[in-house]
Amino acid sequence: MEIRIIFPRILLMVATVFAGVGGLRDVEIRAPLAVPPGSSATLTCKYDLEGDPLYTVKWYKGRQEFFRYVPKELPHTRVFPLPGVNVDISASGPTKVVLRDVQKALSGRYRCEVSADAPNFHTRVVSTNMHVIHNLEGEPRILLEKLRYSVGDTLKGNCTAPPSSPPANITWVVNGHKALPKSIRHIIWRNGFDEDSKSMTIADLEFEVDVNVVPGSGGKLEVRCIADVYQAYATETKVVLSEERPRLASVLGSRDSSLGSLNTWSSCLLMLPVAALVSR
Repeated sequence: MEIRIIFPRILLMVATVFAGVGGLRDVEIRAPLAVPPGSSATLTCKYDLEGDPLYTVKWYKGRQEFFRYVPKELPHTRVFPLPGVNVDISASGPTKVVLRDVQKALSGRYRCEVSADAPNFHTRVVSTNMHVIHNLEGEPRILLEKLRYSVGDTLKGNCTAPPSSPPANITWVVNGHKALPKSIRHIIWRNGFDEDSKSMTIADLEFEVDVNVVPGSGGKLEVRCIADVYQAYATETKVVLSEERPRLASVLGSRDSSLGSLNTWSSCLLMLPVAALVSR
């Protein structure tokens, strides 16, 4: 008899707990993946209270709170001192916080904590990363062993990305086909007038040219090197290679066609393929 009484009570308690869940849901944080130093950054925090009143929204960098929004207080916003953090109070509110003049020290993890008011008092925390990075200064540089190719050749060379912090990522693309770098290395580079050290990324290429890559007889081979930092800033360079031709084939013909051999050789020399270096 006691079991029959207690069991329904337990079920009632469990049902009550789960019935309260859902007053605060769909909490989502958004921040720019990468921003240049000195710019402004807007971090947003979206949520659905499902009819519950909002109690507070708190913003943290790492474990330190730097901004709070409380609708029941006047003023609604509070800023907590944190080195390097400059909150634009007039542009910040219940769903976003705007940071002005962001510097490299503000790279890191940001959290948004949303709390509903009575009767549920639910709290949700979400987080994301933001990076403060310098734009790539210049284009990557490609060096190849040779500027002509034949099917079956192995293209060898390297690509050097301009100095950046953090180091740039390099992607090789040969006629639209991505090629994995054979190796990647970083060289620390420091400008005497720049306190922050940067790194140059060097990626080696070793790619076999097969018939699936070459677009057909006499086709060009486009080798591209793309340097990017967090896919926010990107720059690239490309080199276009010509296909090698057997020298003898260009002068074969009948005895009659051999007349005027000087003109024929001159024409052949002018028609020899020349590799074109194109930078963008």
